[in-house]
Amino acid sequence: MTLSVLLASDDGADAGWLHRCLGGAIGVTQAPTLAEVLALAPQASLIVLGDGIADADPAAILAALAGHETVLRVVRLGEPAQLAADARVAFVLSRTTPAPAAAALLTSLAWGRPAAALAGNVARELDAGEAERRSRAYAATRGLAVAQDLGAAERVAADALLELVDADRARCVLVDAAGGELWSGETSWQADRGLVGWAARTGAGAVADRASGDSRWCAADDPDGRGDDRLLVQPVLGDDREVHAVIVATRGARRPAFDERDVAAARAFAEAAGPLLQQLARHVEAREVLDRARDDELFRREAALAHAGDRWGDVLRVTPGWVRWVYAALVVALAAGAAFLVLGRVSTYARGAGVVRLLARAEIAAGAAGNVGALDVTLGQSVAAGDVIARLDDAAQLADVARLDRGFQDRVRQRLLSPADAAAGESVAAARVELERARGALDERRIRAPRAGVVGDIRVRPGQRVELGDVIGSIVDPDAGAELYAIVPGGDRPRLAAGQRLRLELDGFHHAYQDLAVESIATEVMGSEEALRYLGRVAGDVGLRGPVVLVRARLPRALVADGVAYPWVDGMGGTVHIELESERVVHALVPGLRER
Repeated sequence: MTLSVLLASDDGADAGWLHRCLGGAIGVTQAPTLAEVLALAPQASLIVLGDGIADADPAAILAALAGHETVLRVVRLGEPAQLAADARVAFVLSRTTPAPAAAALLTSLAWGRPAAALAGNVARELDAGEAERRSRAYAATRGLAVAQDLGAAERVAADALLELVDADRARCVLVDAAGGELWSGETSWQADRGLVGWAARTGAGAVADRASGDSRWCAADDPDGRGDDRLLVQPVLGDDREVHAVIVATRGARRPAFDERDVAAARAFAEAAGPLLQQLARHVEAREVLDRARDDELFRREAALAHAGDRWGDVLRVTPGWVRWVYAALVVALAAGAAFLVLGRVSTYARGAGVVRLLARAEIAAGAAGNVGALDVTLGQSVAAGDVIARLDDAAQLADVARLDRGFQDRVRQRLLSPADAAAGESVAAARVELERARGALDERRIRAPRAGVVGDIRVRPGQRVELGDVIGSIVDPDAGAELYAIVPGGDRPRLAAGQRLRLELDGFHHAYQDLAVESIATEVMGSEEALRYLGRVAGDVGLRGPVVLVRARLPRALVADGVAYPWVDGMGGTVHIELESERVVHALVPGLRER
């Protein structure tokens, strides 16, 4: 399953914070406008709502998302006070929440399961301390085994936690994992904020040495702790790995902080109590269903069963009634199969590899060997014919040009001082020739664009060694279009013809087929190595064996996949199928029935 988080915000700081929290584990897509939010919402596993976008505030975004049936989980990024209590969000997450805590919540909501359940149980070594904790937890859960309702289970769990961790106050909050609702006694609220809500969503525990110092704490939704109290929050997971309750222990500010032993004791109690709470919840649910069913009956079920007497069966039937329906279905299936054999057709295809080549494309080759000193262009930059693309190391050539230029200037001055001296004139001419030769050698260190266009590819970096003729990049014209070269087995050449149907499936775009028509076919079969040389370096990864034939087809202006248009990229590869012939299914199964 692929997870994606949609960030409804136009603030780059929100995107940076979200990326730091998730650490690349889940993909993040930012939507800066309401239209993009509504378009991307159905594909998102989770929606994170910032302070607003370019054309809507949080309330307007939530109102627009309410009409999307596929939107199930929304996280509000901000302070709890900034959003109404009845807002339809899964959680209100503060920007000051630590990254691990935020990541656990976002992962839980994206998967629709607590993060602790996704991670699985962590095996702990059964030493003397762990054995003691398990024994105490087992003794504390005895009361849960005989509880008949959820209210009694709450009281038993709170009393047991109060004794296990030596807390001032303790509380058990029941959780409806399906609806995201919390309740305790006669009070219920949504698990959309606070430490208790965070634990119910993530299935992970938390310890706060000072309640108000934890960014997850919410005074309205964590009523067991005042701002200066110490809190220990532990979720209770059942065998189904869903959170069924959250237990909360509270100590005053003057009491010692909860330590690892307290956390381990609470965790051991939660592990022992989880299956019991799960069974009790199922029992209560079943009892409610039975009570509702009995309320609808006129008489008590026991009285109705006692009044019912013997019943005679129906007349003996040798053939059950369902046999007639099965017989009719078999007749229809046989008739449909016979019609398919006679009227259906099966096609034969030539299968091979395909390579996309841009029409207006020119490779940039090095005119000399050496190390790349600098790159004068970037990808996507427009250049004219003759513009410098890269410069090879030319310190020696520059020194030669400077030295010869000084010598040339000296000989020119001597010529001007002695106009009648024929030797001085010959010396100037010889110096000019040497200077031009040096400038030509220097120009060879400049790698220039062979034509005008856009830099589509750069394959070198400064400091890299290149040899004479090495391809360092390419110049393309994005508006010139592209064509497809299909490489199919040479044995299929006699049955290939222009106009045949060709289907292309590009790598990375599964089931986004491109239906084309064959424009031309090579007249001769060639070897695989010759075909690779013809197509260039971009086809180096295409696995070819034996003789092949090249087939060319014109591509549309853009690649359309899932309703989105993408530009063609030189060297894209895929698989092609060319329909060679079609025949009836019966002829394929029984070749002797073919017409002679």
